[in-house]
Amino acid sequence: MMKTKILSLIVLLTMAILLCYPQQVSALSLFKHSETTVPVGQTVDDLYVVGGDAEIFGHATGIVIVINGSLHLAPTAHVDGAIVVIGGRITQDDGAAIGDDIYNITPDTGTQNSLLIGGGMVAGLWFVQLASSLLLIFIPLLFYLIGGQKGKAWVKRHPITYWRKPLYLGTLGSAILVSFSILCIMTIVGIPLLLIFFLIFLAAFIMGMTSLSYTIGGFFQEKWIPNEWVRLITGATLIVAFMNIPFVGGVLWLIMMVLSLGMFIQWLYSFRKKTK
Repeated sequence: MMKTKILSLIVLLTMAILLCYPQQVSALSLFKHSETTVPVGQTVDDLYVVGGDAEIFGHATGIVIVINGSLHLAPTAHVDGAIVVIGGRITQDDGAAIGDDIYNITPDTGTQNSLLIGGGMVAGLWFVQLASSLLLIFIPLLFYLIGGQKGKAWVKRHPITYWRKPLYLGTLGSAILVSFSILCIMTIVGIPLLLIFFLIFLAAFIMGMTSLSYTIGGFFQEKWIPNEWVRLITGATLIVAFMNIPFVGGVLWLIMMVLSLGMFIQWLYSFRKKTK
């Protein structure tokens, strides 16, 4: 009985102290889903309000975040951290002290349209990148399967075992094709020839991608590669994975185009020698 009386007395004394000295109350953080007020003399570290308005008359030492509500800063308000208001307004009276940045995001019709357009563009680019990656993986396999016995024989006869000569030929050939393309654009009449140059690049890229995929897939042990088409897919997947790396992918694309064009030129030269 005596312990209960002592405990009750301690609780009453504590409440009396809190009522008599409100300026000494310090809260680590406030998180509310309705209207919130920080009175004069009260200090909080952080203030989070969701779905309601907030009024600050006291001191906030940390960040203040208000979502779907407005914020009112009284003349006695003092905020040391950043202020973030999403879906509402910020009203600041003369005398209010702000120590950091203020961010006010209003999701009006224009903002929503911008978010939809931006999100659609990001999703579209991601879809295009995914589709391009899958296409690049299956191009060597399609060349191998659709080409029949001749395609399979060509892939096995033309693995990339040396790089220097195809790179030299590809660099020279690329410079010539780019120069002719610029000349065709300037003359306007030669613009239809650009389609021919594009088809040459496309054919060279398909042949180079197939050959390089076959070569890279052969680096693995034979027990991991049960057949030839799995070898092609393995090599193509590794190439596409590196192509999707920022900056590295762009450099790899350039090397692939130059190398493929060099291989295509070599193949045309060897084919011409056989026909003689």
